[in-house]
Amino acid sequence: MSGQRRSAGGDTRLLVLAASTLIAFAANAAGLFAGITIVLPHLLYLPIVLGSYWFPRRGIVFSLALALGYLVMTLPFAGGDAGPVVSAVSRGVVFVAIGVVVSLLSLRLREQEERYRGIFDYSEAGTFIVAPGEAGPQIEEANYVGATLLGSTTKNLTGEPVTGFLDDPGAWEEFEAEINRNNTVYEYETTLRRTDGAAVQVLASGGRLPDGRIIVTLVDITARKNAEDALRRTNAKLNMLGRLTRDDLMAAVSGLLGRIAEGTRQFDDPAVRRHLETLSEDARLVQRRAEITRDYQDLGLRPPDWQPLQKVILEVTSSLALPGIAVRPWVERLEVFADPMLDRVFSNLIENAARHGKTVSSVVVTYRIRDDGLSICVEDDGVGVPEGEKEKIFEYGIGIDGGLGLFLVREILAITEMTIRETGKPGKGARFVIHVPPGGYRII
Repeated sequence: MSGQRRSAGGDTRLLVLAASTLIAFAANAAGLFAGITIVLPHLLYLPIVLGSYWFPRRGIVFSLALALGYLVMTLPFAGGDAGPVVSAVSRGVVFVAIGVVVSLLSLRLREQEERYRGIFDYSEAGTFIVAPGEAGPQIEEANYVGATLLGSTTKNLTGEPVTGFLDDPGAWEEFEAEINRNNTVYEYETTLRRTDGAAVQVLASGGRLPDGRIIVTLVDITARKNAEDALRRTNAKLNMLGRLTRDDLMAAVSGLLGRIAEGTRQFDDPAVRRHLETLSEDARLVQRRAEITRDYQDLGLRPPDWQPLQKVILEVTSSLALPGIAVRPWVERLEVFADPMLDRVFSNLIENAARHGKTVSSVVVTYRIRDDGLSICVEDDGVGVPEGEKEKIFEYGIGIDGGLGLFLVREILAITEMTIRETGKPGKGARFVIHVPPGGYRII
């Protein structure tokens, strides 16, 4: 069908070009007989421009042929005078020059059009051109992926109202309003209805073209959203199971500690008492670990977000008992993309400094932008960490708080690809360095 339209359009152009050429030559011939040689040659510009624009690969040859034709037609009227000949040759050169320029520009335009047409037709995203219509915005053109996404064909989609495919008809008004404000929209989530009634969740982007139309691209994210929902439900069930298990464990440990205390009162044998004290310490370790897992039960359940680091640290320090210790954060205007439990990272680091630094009087938090991202430093003036334990303190079961505190700090940071290590000098204070990858921080 498109081939027939192109053929009909080509025939029409040939007829227009032939008619304009004949009229221009006829007018010039009549002018030469009447002695008019100044204005009428300009009529030849029309067929030269049309021919070079419509048929750029033949435009130069066509303009050269018209120039030669005009020269041949002019020579018999020169009467041996060199003036008209020079004038005709000059005009012929101008004709050819115009043909060359217009042909080259037309070729350039066609190459760009073919390039963008290829992007439109073969894009892996559903792509649509939306134009104003009498009944509202309508689809003017769609590529194959877009038509398949809506369960239709490119031909059948032409002229269809956009709102007819939206689960929420008001979504288009919101989408277009955003385009009117910013000229573009990125990653707008909405739900479409296919022609068979099935729901499709998509990520839409769009922008306004110079002629007022809107180009829209759609990416099907139904599978991703279904997987996210399934993962969210699974995590919620695991969270509930963990909470129930932890509550049962805490109840059992509390009962065990009560029995151990009762046994300690009943037995005077030192060996039995030592054995009961060992059991009590083990039970309390289990109790502490259960309490820590309660604090971290929501780890990874909520999506990461941008967090103002200065505010996070100030809120953490206001809730901690830090007698004689000054916490000085120098991270104003810095935001990091992290799990919502980022506050637990700094509460652990600051609390550990207060609890295990022995001589700590100051904790300073600073940052430095580097070529490979950004470094956040948490430094204190305590006793520091021995060389042989700098990596071990982050391992499960070895570090502080039964090996869970700093282990979970590392896990929280790893959710958004941040890392942490201890680089301080023993005897001069601990220095924890958090590396934030490029794109994971911003200065506001």
